[in-house]
Amino acid sequence: MASTIEKIQNLIQELGPASADIDAVVQTDEPSWAIQYSDETIVIIEASEDPARMILSSELGSPNDSLQLPIYETLLCYNLLWRETGGVKIGLAGPKGALILSCELCLDNLSLMDLQEGMNNFTSIVRTWTKYVTGDNTEAPSLPGMGSSNMHLHA
Repeated sequence: MASTIEKIQNLIQELGPASADIDAVVQTDEPSWAIQYSDETIVIIEASEDPARMILSSELGSPNDSLQLPIYETLLCYNLLWRETGGVKIGLAGPKGALILSCELCLDNLSLMDLQEGMNNFTSIVRTWTKYVTGDNTEAPSLPGMGSSNMHLHA
């Protein structure tokens, strides 16, 4: 029976060639994987056990000081809606750190097509929140989940 890391490795080896908008896939020693999309979006994938799942995360950037309060309030409201958002969470990488969006994909019966759909939904959410956090779009994304479908998540 394949380990969690082997399952993720196998899926990611199929994901790159099957996805035209993925420019690069890099594996680290940990192991984790960085997936870079053609629009410069980067998604980090890490393995986690019990239950076997992959953790997707992506940096959204940091709001400028004048926008921190309304952006943080919006993100805290979003985090409270975890049931409606499929378990997508946003956190702060330390004081004055960047905002990180993350979710978990359950590996149980996860197919390449499920992974592609999950990655497409996740990167869509990342792109929308990045625009809001960095000030490119001053209107908060619609809540919850910004219209994405269920992502075969394990919350």
